[in-house]
Amino acid sequence: MMKSSAYTLGVVTCRSAGRTPPFSETGYFKDLTVEGDSAGIQLIIFPPMNVNWKNRQVTAWRYHQPVRRWLKEKHPIPQLIYDRCYYTDTTHYRTYKPYIDRLRQDPSVHLLGKPLGGKLQTHLMLQKSPPLSPYLLPTKKFGSTTDLISGMKLYTSVLIKPNGGSHGRGVAAITPRGRSFRVRGRSRSNRPFHLILHSGSSLIHWVGRFIGQTPYIIQPFLNLRSMDGRPFDIRILVQKNGEGKWVTTGTAVRTGRPGSLTSNLHGGGHAENTEKFLRKNYSPEKAKDILQSIQYLSENVPIQIEQEHGRLLELGLDVGVDRQGNVWLLEANSKPGRSVFLQTGEREVRRQSVRLPIQYALTLFKGLTGGSL
Repeated sequence: MMKSSAYTLGVVTCRSAGRTPPFSETGYFKDLTVEGDSAGIQLIIFPPMNVNWKNRQVTAWRYHQPVRRWLKEKHPIPQLIYDRCYYTDTTHYRTYKPYIDRLRQDPSVHLLGKPLGGKLQTHLMLQKSPPLSPYLLPTKKFGSTTDLISGMKLYTSVLIKPNGGSHGRGVAAITPRGRSFRVRGRSRSNRPFHLILHSGSSLIHWVGRFIGQTPYIIQPFLNLRSMDGRPFDIRILVQKNGEGKWVTTGTAVRTGRPGSLTSNLHGGGHAENTEKFLRKNYSPEKAKDILQSIQYLSENVPIQIEQEHGRLLELGLDVGVDRQGNVWLLEANSKPGRSVFLQTGEREVRRQSVRLPIQYALTLFKGLTGGSL
């Protein structure tokens, strides 16, 4: 049931050419609008460059339920902002940064959660917690070919990936094979590739072209595969509830195609139930231990990051499990997707994942009007 809107939540997103309305995630934003309407929160969606600071108005899109259409409207700048901007590369990020910064710096604008920086910065925050450090992979800024050579001496196979960005784009695993090097990965446009380079100099030349000016990190490459040879990881979605407490909304396993490098759904993978998958691939004792580790990370990672970083709304935690049952925290993402729960058929989990940001926003709105935020 729709209530009259007491509050307006602004969702900041990146422009997506050729779409009407001109942004992605329209399905999620429709669902968010439905939940918002029932809580008395109006949702408007806009790219940050659509703010007119002279008259303090934004040109935004609103999903109007009765006619099932997106309407383009002008609104006052909202007090509360939900940042859903995804950046494809460094240039894209730099284009949006001044506009996002201008919003963040305005004293009358508040963020639902402060987006995380790069993967290395998040790693360093987590490393400060001794109980969490055993779950972390050694991670370094990729500075030069020296890092590549020393990494291969230490770990044999190494993984290089952009410090920013997501969906498995621009990732490459490099493995020495005698005097040659096997390279597997996904391009910036998320296409899989596989090549053999026949000398160290050709590898160095290829890596230089592949990376360009984008900041990268280097890690040991773990062969995280199921018993039937598919790459997999476990996505954990943790979110703040209406009381501002962290809860685990759901978990799901994402599997890739046999022979592919990543399990990301954007790269052609699919999702399945976590417990069923673990029971199929590990002994009952190991599966139980893995689930306990997942619970431990769900409860402790958000608290540690928030302590170091500032207020968060939600996190997508990507966890890897090797054949020995060791659990590794691969990534923490402050702008997680939710489509994984539609693929596993857990529709109530998906609905809860949409409901919780609205409940938390309502709490913050009440804090704003009461002067306690």
